[in-house]
Amino acid sequence: MQFKRLLDTLARSSAQAVTTLGAGQKEQDELKDYLYVETSIEKDFRDLLNSNLSSESVIFLCGSSGDGKSEILKRYYETYSDRIRFHLDATHAFKPDQDAIEALDQLFDEHRESDKPLVIGINVGMLFNFASQGHPRHENIRSAIESYLQTGDEISVSYKFLNFEQYPKFSIEDGKTGSSFISELFSRVVASTESNPLHLAYLDAVRTNPSTLTLNYELLKHEQVRDRIVHLLLSARLKFDQFLSARALLDFVHHLICGPSLLFNNLFVAGHNDLSDVISHFDPCTIRSRNIDQFLIQHPLGIREEAFDEFQNSVQETLGIVDIESAGWLRFFYLFQDIAIGNNFHQRFKKDFEQPLYDRYIEIWRLHKSYDGSAEERQKLRSFYKDELVYALVRFGNRLDPSLTAKQHLFLCSRNGVFISAVADIKPDLKRIENEEMANIHEFPVCLKVGDEPLQTFNVNLSFLELVSKINDGYRPNKHDKNTIVILEEIVDDVIKVVIRSNKLMLSDGRQHVYLTNEVEDSEIVVGGVE
Repeated sequence: MQFKRLLDTLARSSAQAVTTLGAGQKEQDELKDYLYVETSIEKDFRDLLNSNLSSESVIFLCGSSGDGKSEILKRYYETYSDRIRFHLDATHAFKPDQDAIEALDQLFDEHRESDKPLVIGINVGMLFNFASQGHPRHENIRSAIESYLQTGDEISVSYKFLNFEQYPKFSIEDGKTGSSFISELFSRVVASTESNPLHLAYLDAVRTNPSTLTLNYELLKHEQVRDRIVHLLLSARLKFDQFLSARALLDFVHHLICGPSLLFNNLFVAGHNDLSDVISHFDPCTIRSRNIDQFLIQHPLGIREEAFDEFQNSVQETLGIVDIESAGWLRFFYLFQDIAIGNNFHQRFKKDFEQPLYDRYIEIWRLHKSYDGSAEERQKLRSFYKDELVYALVRFGNRLDPSLTAKQHLFLCSRNGVFISAVADIKPDLKRIENEEMANIHEFPVCLKVGDEPLQTFNVNLSFLELVSKINDGYRPNKHDKNTIVILEEIVDDVIKVVIRSNKLMLSDGRQHVYLTNEVEDSEIVVGGVE
């Protein structure tokens, strides 16, 4: 089969993108079987199938479109269909005039009369719809679904839920950052083995019709390049909460190889692929540094260093890449920064490509995830809370009177030009941090207390941490930060509700300040005194 035609089966628009119980073309089915990567959710699903299921049991394999539900169900259909009923897609109806809710009602009616457990592949959105619109005769199922959606709890042993969202594609634990699933999927695409149909088609294409497709496939064979792409996908997940389904990833691979340009341009140019549209926000051409700006300006003008000319010759000899524009070279430098080539001219830009905010987020996430009360971790967490998070909260709360921050006071209100404030003793609640569960990588729980009074736990994501960093550098949040500002305002309001009960307030007009101390035991208010 031609290399291009086989690659096209990876595309989202391919007829083979969605798995059904019917048979596809032999080569395409072989490729799909070869590329299939077993995941943790599949292992748990298999264990459920092998458990002691009763005839009343219903297993909901749920998630979002394209995450691989149908693929898993098809793989186990032949082995288990003699004793378990499979319904691959809950959006399918049994009759032309039947909608999906009516089809589910019928399915559950038939299940009542059946002596087999039932397995359903269903989108989370359809779960919501059936919980609210399903027929009252299935109230027990609707209640089980509603409880699961609201709390994550299974209220009946008869109804089991396996949700792809509970099995994150990325992990930043154990000192490692990445995705074993995505890395293995990419590795399988380019593996130089006879069991890989793509590799065999590639070898034939290289002999008969070498092209940009074969060159891009060769570039993707470099493990360091694939690792850099996985790192970009992690950045997209953290920054934009980007959903990554198996189908979207295969379509992304198709775009990297079959897109309109060379692989490193396809990766960053928007308008051709959903994931590349997001990754385009990380285009190294948008980074502002002296090195990068100088290269982007000088290269089109023909101002060239001898070292770059030598490097360019090495790239042509080793990789067969020629005639790249300045933007393409910069993207090449980024993608190949961990690979030694010629005089390594491209590695001059490594520091310019660093992402300190992402590295800091991962470090803080790990501290919260692994916190066990040890002195070293306690000190690191205290430092983050005091010097970064709490400092930003107080600065934001005191935006109307910044001088209060140095006094460790928090602005409460103003009357007739007089600012009223109180000491804000905000600190981490380390015991609560130790007991907090963390389900995903795109946020971590923050536990604060004012004095000894705990505040409600809230979650911090990358965007929030970015705003914290900006505030500490002097940035004043505006309407463009409205999503994170809402969280900031809620936290400050919670702090104020505690601080306002303080026995000591400060009144200031910008020139002088007066303290009011409520001496409870003496039933009097003292004016002035020591801060």
